[in-house]
Amino acid sequence: MRLVIDSGNTRTKLAIYDNRQLVREHKYVNTELLFSDQWVNELVDVAGDIESSCGCSVANQEVKRAIEQGLSRLAISIDWLASMSAWRDVKNAYSEPEKLGADRWFALLGYRSEARKNCMIIDAGTAMTIDWMTAAGQHLGGWIVPGRRLMHESMHQKTALVKGELSEECFREPATNTVTAMSYGVHYALVGAISQALHVSRQHFNDQPFDIVVTGGDGERLIQSVSRLEPINYIRKDDLVFKGLLVAADNEL
Repeated sequence: MRLVIDSGNTRTKLAIYDNRQLVREHKYVNTELLFSDQWVNELVDVAGDIESSCGCSVANQEVKRAIEQGLSRLAISIDWLASMSAWRDVKNAYSEPEKLGADRWFALLGYRSEARKNCMIIDAGTAMTIDWMTAAGQHLGGWIVPGRRLMHESMHQKTALVKGELSEECFREPATNTVTAMSYGVHYALVGAISQALHVSRQHFNDQPFDIVVTGGDGERLIQSVSRLEPINYIRKDDLVFKGLLVAADNEL
């Protein structure tokens, strides 16, 4: 069995694979990794069967150390993988490749391990990232946009008299109170970014077909709103980063 870890800005995902088949997955808010042993305890029953572990991280060093220390208690060492200038036929667009977020890089490799088409990958988490890659494996670059909760929290911090929870329901219509107006505005700001990204895709792919790949906790709600504006087909993939890490760790693609 293999342990694969994707440690993000807010949450960390741990997955157990057996012969490339997902056996189980755990998700934790990063503060849980820092102040609770629950995640370590939930791995005790499989720790002895884990033959290797790999992962990527865009979290802060404190979270990364907590993961390493927790795994060491289970006699598991982790191999942290990072972005590279190239992997097989996948070419990183960044002139300083190590500065491309590792989660974005391994999502590209994860897609490439399954398909060789033009693609636009949308990962809607703490930040929403959009990356483009050609059918030849050339990464064209991407966008980074503050995610739903990050935008909402930012407005709360800068507007002292406005407080309230982010609405889980969003409608394309004027809101009649400030909190709802903020929720709708945040949602459709991200929808607008995706809509613009679709135009960029058509331009850079010369109107050739391209896959729209969606991942991340807010991905589904956002792409559903986009699909009401223009008909699109998309692919939902929640394990792109894991798959990219696995092919990189096995030196194959």
